[in-house]
Amino acid sequence: MILAILLLAVASSLHAAPPPRLYDGLEPGPRRVGYLHLEKVDLWYPATVATEPMTLRRYMGERAEEPLAFLRERGISAAAIDAVVDEPLLASREAPPDRERRWPLLLIAQGNGQDAVDQSILAEYLASFGFVVASVPSPMLRRPMTGESEIGEFAELQADDLERAWTAAEKLLPVDGSRAGVIGHSFGARSALFLAMRRRPIRALVSLDGGIGTATGIDEMRSAKSFAAGRRLPPLLHFYERLDSFMHPDFMFLRALRFEKQTLADAGAMHHFHFTWLGYAAATNAEFAKVTHAPDGLATAVKSMDEKVRDFVIREVKR
Repeated sequence: MILAILLLAVASSLHAAPPPRLYDGLEPGPRRVGYLHLEKVDLWYPATVATEPMTLRRYMGERAEEPLAFLRERGISAAAIDAVVDEPLLASREAPPDRERRWPLLLIAQGNGQDAVDQSILAEYLASFGFVVASVPSPMLRRPMTGESEIGEFAELQADDLERAWTAAEKLLPVDGSRAGVIGHSFGARSALFLAMRRRPIRALVSLDGGIGTATGIDEMRSAKSFAAGRRLPPLLHFYERLDSFMHPDFMFLRALRFEKQTLADAGAMHHFHFTWLGYAAATNAEFAKVTHAPDGLATAVKSMDEKVRDFVIREVKR
């Protein structure tokens, strides 16, 4: 009992600041979190001290005006936008990394047209539990995908980016490359799957309403060079939602693959775009909730998803 109390005291001292408001009841882990932006990869990692806190606007960087203008055009007031995107978050810009040990690695493949900001809250949340997290942007930011026939090609491009992010993380931070997992949102789940088919050390795959759980693009995926139908694959956690017809769940493709085990989780009150930072914004701000047609129970659904992802990667990647 005394040991447990001491351990809790140590954890509290490591992470003394209260959770960011946008976390809305989501409790971060005991580690301080640093953030580093490189040209083609964004990194979150356990840090030794807290420095300048990140915000959603800072994560957006030079691209901030485009998504913010889009929100204004949808009727969200400037005051509401500023209140959300300027709220301090958990990670500290360029904080010194904690080199007391080598940390397991999580890679994130962003969805179509998305970049670091879209999964920034999930990334820093997971880093607070002792992971290095490396994110790569959508390949569609370089050039648009013109049709379904290019699905395999673009998934290969992003899988290549994940490989490079893995190398960059190992060069810059204390990473244990023998313990790694990969997370993909939307289109990014296709690239995450290809990485798992290429790399043996991958211990877990998380699909956040990923395209691999639909009937779209199956033939194009099977025709890609990285596709390996008989490859033994790590445990899968796939979230799906039924609110958007374009993401209608279809698990035929997944069930034909050799995952060690599959967990299919209904995300409930989440639209497809609520799997990004917009989910946290809509859960905490009435104007964002109205414009994104947030159902009752969104805040609970977002929190539940994050906690399930956390438990899954801790169990499968850290084991």
